[in-house]
Amino acid sequence: MKQQKPLTKEQYLKKFSRAVRWRLPPQESEEAIADYRELIFQEERDESKLVEELGDPVQAAHLLTDVKTYRRWLKIFAVLAGGLFLLVKWAWTAMIPFRLYGIETWWYPVWVMAVGLPLSLYWFRRHGQKNGPMSRRLVLALAAGLLFLLGFAALYWYALDPKNLPIYTEHIDYQIYYESMLTVCCRVLVIYGGILWSLAAFAGLVLAKCYDRRWLALYALGLTIAATFGFVELNMLCMDLTYPGAEAMRAYLFIRILPIDAVGLIGTGVALC
Repeated sequence: MKQQKPLTKEQYLKKFSRAVRWRLPPQESEEAIADYRELIFQEERDESKLVEELGDPVQAAHLLTDVKTYRRWLKIFAVLAGGLFLLVKWAWTAMIPFRLYGIETWWYPVWVMAVGLPLSLYWFRRHGQKNGPMSRRLVLALAAGLLFLLGFAALYWYALDPKNLPIYTEHIDYQIYYESMLTVCCRVLVIYGGILWSLAAFAGLVLAKCYDRRWLALYALGLTIAATFGFVELNMLCMDLTYPGAEAMRAYLFIRILPIDAVGLIGTGVALC
């Protein structure tokens, strides 16, 4: 059996830091990392005996964990991550196998956002912590998300303009519209855009826990975009796209999309504060 190479001091501290940031509250995790950094980088410390003397880095983090607080976090994380998984599933399949009485299926992505946004803001505003100046990567990610959302709105406004839709005779051939290049582009956008921004939201959630709670803004914005795309995708599958009904359909969608996005953007701003 091949023997594992001993961890270097840098590798040990890196593994320990990741584990402890995930398990402990921010202030406690930084104190633990500082203490272990001092222990690890003592001049007399033999690098080949780090695990033997200090224990496995993940196990060391486990011993410092308040089990009750950690389990509470895991429950919150399971709810938030589970909502993102549903958004990915609905974006890919455009199918919701279960239906609650009185709630149309196209509102389900919005309900995921209605649960995830306030729950995440409550948890991280109470238990999270800012660390230093805001990350430039976060700023770039948020700017990309806003541009993506604006581009999506502009494309759909254009795509649903009756002037850009085929004029049908009384014998309607839906294939003319559904196979048009513009519609294909819109469908690809809502499917892959919903998946992409759900994954971005998941990354923001993990980074908010491990590094800086302001990364929650990426979760909030990604959740908003994915919920919006899911709402549009599920609506489009149920709507009659024939001329001249497109004008009413466009008004129906945007009257509902704008408040959803406004709430999501407000939540994004609150996450940055």
